[in-house]
Amino acid sequence: MNTPGFAVVGRPNKGKSSIVATLARDDSVYIDQRSGSTRSTQQFPMRVGSETLYLLYDTPGMQRARAVLAWLEEHSSDAASRPGAVRRFVQQHADDPRYFDECEMLRPILDGAGIIYVVDGSCPYGAEYEPEMEILRWTGNPSLALINPIHSEDYVEQWSNGLSQYFRTVRVFDAHHAEFKKQLDLL
Repeated sequence: MNTPGFAVVGRPNKGKSSIVATLARDDSVYIDQRSGSTRSTQQFPMRVGSETLYLLYDTPGMQRARAVLAWLEEHSSDAASRPGAVRRFVQQHADDPRYFDECEMLRPILDGAGIIYVVDGSCPYGAEYEPEMEILRWTGNPSLALINPIHSEDYVEQWSNGLSQYFRTVRVFDAHHAEFKKQLDLL
């Protein structure tokens, strides 16, 4: 049996590494207050006893979603060709330093990982997030969105409304205060 995997994705400094540390129950996950501290994709298993329940991939934050989406739109003719276009993007830009973060983020997804898209519920929703959500939708992989209320829940409703246009499952999940049962129920 293959162990399920989930790529934790989103913009820099939205709590992706904190989500990974909480869900993997792993204090070794590097967490920094500075934006962009995750530079490469790292894998963390969530184990109960000797059994690995799932793998989590901590990924760099998306930096150039608009440019990536423009490339994808230029290289895809219909919805059926979208996952292939994402794969071609990563293949063609694997050595391009401009798209290093996006390629790193997309690799585990292209290998079959589900998507956990993380946003900060204490910051306002904006249309500038939509290109990255559209890219994730283009992969065709199962996905859910987590609203991580880092400082407050001021914009949770805005986020919930916007995210529900791209993700079937949207949850509020406080990485620092979630009970273990809620963590397991999430996945």
